[in-house]
Amino acid sequence: MGLMSDKDEMVQSRRHRNSREWIAAGVAVCLCFLTFAAGIAVFPAPVAAEEETDDFGLTEADPDLPMKIAKWNADCLSCHSPKGLTDPPRQGMDLALLAKLLIGQDRFEHSDHGKMACKDCHQEAYVPYPHLANAKKGIKGCVECHQNPAKTIQPEFKSSGHFKEHSDRFTCLSCHDSHTMRKASRLETAHLAAAQDNAMCLTCHDDDARYKALKPGGTRPEMTAVHDWLPQYDRHLAATRCVDCHSPVADVGPISHEVRGKDKTSRNCGTCHAGETELGRRLYKRMLLDKPGAEGGFANAALLTEVYVVGANRNAWLEWGAAAALALTALGLAGSALWRRFKRVKTGSV
Repeated sequence: MGLMSDKDEMVQSRRHRNSREWIAAGVAVCLCFLTFAAGIAVFPAPVAAEEETDDFGLTEADPDLPMKIAKWNADCLSCHSPKGLTDPPRQGMDLALLAKLLIGQDRFEHSDHGKMACKDCHQEAYVPYPHLANAKKGIKGCVECHQNPAKTIQPEFKSSGHFKEHSDRFTCLSCHDSHTMRKASRLETAHLAAAQDNAMCLTCHDDDARYKALKPGGTRPEMTAVHDWLPQYDRHLAATRCVDCHSPVADVGPISHEVRGKDKTSRNCGTCHAGETELGRRLYKRMLLDKPGAEGGFANAALLTEVYVVGANRNAWLEWGAAAALALTALGLAGSALWRRFKRVKTGSV
């Protein structure tokens, strides 16, 4: 008396077992749902890159304009090119002066200004030859065309060390070669962007003569010595731009023109070597938007062909594999519990 019969114990044991199986099935279903939800969160839809135009709609207004520009520019390049120097089209030219004013046609045509006519900037005073004596005074300044960017760039530039020390001699053309310059977002790889943009800095910061021209009496700091705190300086220089460290992240536009000195530059490795790498908002921004491999929120496919940022890159295949293994395990548990329940109901052993 007071003790459960064998039959009662068996019924209660089955009830407990069935309860555990239903709980296991419920947990498994929840795990499947959570895995699916996590996949949606981890692999968001890619962001479409904004389209860029080259000629500001001028070709649409005048379909013959490209041919006209090609003819106008050919007249200029008949002199201002390597061929013009070796085979001058006119007699009595100052070849020593001309040698300093040569333009590479291929590089110019692939530059940001490559679809413009030379006279768009150099004006009509340069059309006749010999050029008019005061022709240089009529050359357009960058701000005359780039008015909207200048509204943001000028305040940034005036906060930079370059302007504060050399305001009377430092202009857009001190860094940007208008005949070869290309926006970093239009270059094919981050390495090409780093090479182009870093060359602007190293033109002065790695050349004693040019450095002293801007800073008479000054001694140019050796770049490797200044960056001795940075492991593998050369590899960093090949994969990132000077301005990626020496400027703040721009609120508007592609990059800030507030170039900062070493005292105001971040030395926190985690700025780049982290999951939310700041390079994703700078040099690698367009790569992550444009490359199909960046879909799903993973930077690897877009970046690993060029760079590997320790701490920033994630392996998409491993994460997909882990998610798939978790989902299959959950489905297996749910399937096993439901199958055992079904068999018991069918045999009447519930």
